[in-house]
Amino acid sequence: FPNESYMDLTLYQYGRETCTPAHSYGPAIRNHYLFHFILNGKGTLYSNSTDGQTHVFHLKRHEGFLISPRQVNTYIADERDPWEYAWVGFTGSDAKLILQATDFSQESPYLKDLSYGQEVYEKLLSIYEVRGNDFRNQVQMTGRLYEFFALLMENAKRKNEGDQTAAYIQKSVDFITANYSSSIKVQDIADFVGLSRSQLFRVFMQ
Repeated sequence: FPNESYMDLTLYQYGRETCTPAHSYGPAIRNHYLFHFILNGKGTLYSNSTDGQTHVFHLKRHEGFLISPRQVNTYIADERDPWEYAWVGFTGSDAKLILQATDFSQESPYLKDLSYGQEVYEKLLSIYEVRGNDFRNQVQMTGRLYEFFALLMENAKRKNEGDQTAAYIQKSVDFITANYSSSIKVQDIADFVGLSRSQLFRVFMQ
């Protein structure tokens, strides 16, 4: 791994359910992240943003939604065409960092009209296929979870912007690693990566 940077991500729960008409869950608050992917049918998500406002999202097959820790959510299956969904819950010190490389945010906690929806389903199914209580199973499931997020990252609409930011950060780290014994100034780093001081600060504040 570059610069000995290791990621911490833990599978918390997983499952699949075919809901009855108007089946609901919430209002509730989770202590971990929870992603639902709709396999069939449709339903409605009521999700609180960071400013405390409740937003309503109508979702259908091959779309998904994310519940964040300490966020109030309610989700309800459609009365006529109730959804069937698979879910995966996860936690870890780097879960937030990983999600920042996808299209999720607390203000936009959903993925709509996915052209790669079948691939998302297959990644989630692959986690279920290696289920078990042995340590080997746990390692396999965590590995499949990383593959799932890699797919979301690869298809993220903001991927190019994120890749550029990551490149600036990596160049900065490389410069500091090579010159840490010298008297380094912020301007030296900015000059090396080709940014102004203010631009460099914005990169690290994202």
